[in-house]
Amino acid sequence: MIYDDKIFGDLSHREFLAEREAKKLEEVNLEEIFPEDPKPEDEIEITFSCPINFYPNSVQIIREDKELYTLNVYDRETQWNDSVFNFSEVVKIKIPALKEKGVYQIRLFSIDKKFYEYYFPIDNHEPPKWSDESIIYHIFIDRFAKDDKEVILSKNLKEKLGGNLKGIISHLDYIENLGVNVIWISPIFKSTSYHGYDIEDYFEIDPLWGTKEDLKRLVNEAFKRGIRVILDFVPNHMSHNNPLFQEALNNKNSKLRDWFLFKGDDYESFFGVKSMPKINLRNKEAMEYIINAAKYWIKEFGISGYRMDHATGPDINFWTIFYYRMKSEFPDTFYFGEIVETPKETKKYIDKFDGTLDFYLFKIIRDFFIGKSWEPKEFLRIIDLENKFYGDKFKRLSFLENHDSNRFLWVAKDKNLLKLASIFQFSLNPIPIVYNGQEMGCNQFRDIIEGNKTLHEYTRLPIPWDEGKQDKELIEFYKKLINIRKKHPSLYKGRFIPILSNLVSFIKEDEEESILVLINPNHKEEIFNLNGIYKDLFSGNIYTNSLKVNPMNAHLLLRINH
Repeated sequence: MIYDDKIFGDLSHREFLAEREAKKLEEVNLEEIFPEDPKPEDEIEITFSCPINFYPNSVQIIREDKELYTLNVYDRETQWNDSVFNFSEVVKIKIPALKEKGVYQIRLFSIDKKFYEYYFPIDNHEPPKWSDESIIYHIFIDRFAKDDKEVILSKNLKEKLGGNLKGIISHLDYIENLGVNVIWISPIFKSTSYHGYDIEDYFEIDPLWGTKEDLKRLVNEAFKRGIRVILDFVPNHMSHNNPLFQEALNNKNSKLRDWFLFKGDDYESFFGVKSMPKINLRNKEAMEYIINAAKYWIKEFGISGYRMDHATGPDINFWTIFYYRMKSEFPDTFYFGEIVETPKETKKYIDKFDGTLDFYLFKIIRDFFIGKSWEPKEFLRIIDLENKFYGDKFKRLSFLENHDSNRFLWVAKDKNLLKLASIFQFSLNPIPIVYNGQEMGCNQFRDIIEGNKTLHEYTRLPIPWDEGKQDKELIEFYKKLINIRKKHPSLYKGRFIPILSNLVSFIKEDEEESILVLINPNHKEEIFNLNGIYKDLFSGNIYTNSLKVNPMNAHLLLRINH
């Protein structure tokens, strides 16, 4: 039976897909763009699916509000969808190579002059080179550290407990010794909530979390240690206390009214939470405000990029403009989106971000190591297919837990499983993320989903800085694992070659080296036959001929005679 970790909130993945498919057949949808990230020399093919009330007729290509030419729909196909028990029409458009760089619009017109609009970029933007070797430490600021002290646990976990930027600065030596080279910090902007995802001012830091001088010092001190700083950014919605929203709410004639999505006196909000009104990013002034806010923290403070919260919330066209504008001005910055979606839907964002959080990989790893959902060969087959599905250019980011999920240890109840899953995670090409406290063995005392309640605060408990509360052996394990990945590029950019066996066994290799990964999640020992001389990167032991892999154990083996 498939273990369901509820990555889609209180919906199972099957319920989520059924709900999404029903919604898709009510509107025009982008199905595919090829190539996925078009360059100036590329001919482009775009595929759309159309509901029964949309009659596709012609296409306009527009750049900078000027029509370049009109095209005909060249290919049509009728499809049947079982999940909604109805037909749809799939149409394809071929676009000649567009020589000039920029953001283009394609308008698909119906015979009644209604149209669907999709934006796509023509550029040479790529993820920065430094992202290849990135290992990210995810910090939830309010619970991390208060100055140089531990945050004190409160009975009310939904109030601010006082973690701050100075607390991060005071633990930079710890972060450096851990070996990570990027820190991603939860929102630091002015907000009344402890989580910060409802922003009251995009240009100010919340006083409880610190000052702009604190941020400058953090970025500078981190950079001295070879660590970059990425901030969490929230363009989809803001706080209802934000003065911009308050003016729009209280003055129906205000030009700010169109910055939000009002329907009479009501308005759209983040999952119906009225304290988080949704921003209308189709309004050019609202879009400019958000883009200028993102630019501000890079220009003034040297931020290296952003994790974009709830990236499926804004219209996908917003991300085309945002990414093109940001990368054109700051090419060495890195942007990754929170896309809680299937791989098929996530792939549509390849030209919108440098990368995305890989929620499917998160689910598959936890399904296998905790839920025992597949045999090793089936598990590796899924991983291999996902690698091929995305290709090499798009950066995926892997994680075993985060601020919205149950801690791995809470679900697994076994530290050895966390180690095995981490070795697997750090042996794959996607950029690995460690959630603060994961390396210390941090856990929780209550599940984040109880009936209809979502209790995220229980996976966001204060980090224990008293060494007596930390799992020192686990910290040393993570230091060693991180160091191994940094020293061996084949682990983060090598080819993935599965090996059929009773183990999770595969090779990661490039032109310089070959590493054999053997993971035994079973409760019996397994013998693996070797075809060369290997050095264990954890123990330093040399192995030839064969290796006995003990239960709940793993080996990273560098082939010496490669």
